[in-house]
Amino acid sequence: MFKNMNVRPLLTNESGSVAVEFAMIGVVLTFLTAFLVDLVLQQAMIGKLDRVTYSVAGTLRERTQLYHNDEYLNQRQVDTISQLAKKVLLDMESGADLSNLSITVEELHFVEPKLTSNLHSRVVSRYNSFRSGPETCTPYTKLNNMQDLSPKGSYGRWVPMYQVTLCLPSVSWFTRFTGGGDGKTQHKSFSIVVVR
Repeated sequence: MFKNMNVRPLLTNESGSVAVEFAMIGVVLTFLTAFLVDLVLQQAMIGKLDRVTYSVAGTLRERTQLYHNDEYLNQRQVDTISQLAKKVLLDMESGADLSNLSITVEELHFVEPKLTSNLHSRVVSRYNSFRSGPETCTPYTKLNNMQDLSPKGSYGRWVPMYQVTLCLPSVSWFTRFTGGGDGKTQHKSFSIVVVR
C-alpha cells in the first residue's frame, strides 16, 4: 500500500483552528449577550414598577386631601388605584402587556394610646388587605408584621400605615432559553407609607 508520509496527523493540524475557535467563542458570546439584554430589560421593568408603586402609595398618603379625611380603604378605591397604576405604566412603556398586573393594598390602624393601658405600645384596631387584578400578589412581608415602623404623630397617636404591592408577570428570554419552563417570572415591588 501507498503511505503518504507528508500528511500531518489530524490532531496536530492547525489549519482552520481560528475559525473553529471563533465559532465556539461566538456561541458563548451570543449566549452572554442574550443574558445581559434580558437582565437589563428585567431590571428596567422593576425600576418602573418601583416608581409606580411609590407614586400610587403617595396617593394613599394624602388621604386628607384626596379622600375627605377618610383613613379607611375600600375595594372601590383599590380598583381605582389599580387603574391608575396601569395608566402610569402604559405612559412609561406603551407596548407593555399589563393584563396580568395585580395589586395588593394593606392598611393598618391603631387604637389611640390614651385608650390603652400602655402609652408606648401599639394596639392594632384595624388591619385590612385588598386585592385587584387577575393573579395573586403576595407582599414580601405583611404590614401587620411591621407595626414598629409606625411613628407617633403630633397628636399623640400612632400614625396609620399603608403598603402597596404591585406584581407583574413577564417572560424572560434567558429563562426560556436555558430550559427554565415557560420562562415566566414575576416582578414585585412594594412601598410603605404613613398618613400625613
